[in-house]
Amino acid sequence: MANCFAQLPAPTIAPNQADSITGALFHGLGDYVFPETANKLQACVREHDAEYRAISDPKALANRLTEDLRAVGHDHHREVTFGEQLGIQKDPSPEEKQRAHAFDFAHGYGIRSARRLPGNIGYVDLAYFSPDADAGAALAATMQRVSGTDGLILDLRRNGGGSGEMATALLSYFFEEPVQLSSIVEHKNGQLEERQKWTMPYVPGPRYTGKPVYILTSSHSHSAAEFCAYDLPAMRKATIIGGQTSGDANSSKGVVKLGYGFTVLIPNGQTKSPVTHTNWEGTGVQPDVAVNADDALLMAYRRALNESKPVVTDSEDLKGERLKAVQDPQAARNEEMSGSQKK
Repeated sequence: MANCFAQLPAPTIAPNQADSITGALFHGLGDYVFPETANKLQACVREHDAEYRAISDPKALANRLTEDLRAVGHDHHREVTFGEQLGIQKDPSPEEKQRAHAFDFAHGYGIRSARRLPGNIGYVDLAYFSPDADAGAALAATMQRVSGTDGLILDLRRNGGGSGEMATALLSYFFEEPVQLSSIVEHKNGQLEERQKWTMPYVPGPRYTGKPVYILTSSHSHSAAEFCAYDLPAMRKATIIGGQTSGDANSSKGVVKLGYGFTVLIPNGQTKSPVTHTNWEGTGVQPDVAVNADDALLMAYRRALNESKPVVTDSEDLKGERLKAVQDPQAARNEEMSGSQKK
């Protein structure tokens, strides 16, 4: 006998509910980082009120609101979603916290890979910067894994951003003493407040200093990834190799709930470097060595092999491994990848 299951009807948004959603959005936009643009965004929402009321499909409404918000000033951080997790909730429920933790745990807290390449070059591939409370321990384990290498490659080519605090924790490994990183100038209730970001005075495990660092970037490097790619080179701590980043410098303290399953991310903070006194909004981070993103890793690996100084100088095995890698970096990478697959 066949089992029959009742299919739940697709959710719809009534005109009065759309009014409530856009009303909450209008109010939230008042804290957008640039007051003049905030006024334009609010005017845009009011201008299309009748069109929003005519959209009954919640996904379509979320997409339309996102398109309209991004059309004013082209800030890609502005986003309205329906029925899904968007960034960091300001006041998450216990259930939301548990789902977010399970997601981060399953994805290695954003750490795709951390390993040693032939010739004693460290490689860390980060998908995003996790806000989870356990992410710090995962980062510490990662940095411990590559701490003995002669040079380090940070791969941020496919990094969607995430927690600014976790990005700051990563940068803290490259400084002996606390230093000020880019600060955040926030717009709150019509007032401007500046929040300075400093590296941590203590990090678990050894710091990674006195050795070359290379950061790989592309147009898919966003937000917190760009923060890393901007601040380390500004302080002469890294070389950027790859492509221009996306240009998302504005920040937000979390998403705002609009009701009926809708949430919005409204940037209320502007990044400001103490070195350059500006940021990468709209322009992206420009690489020191511009190459196709697909070729960036091999380029960085080749430079690391030639520019780094061996930590251990009396090991014939390490000398032979390094010489072989210097002579043919691509072959060394292929051999390393083949060996890891066999394992």
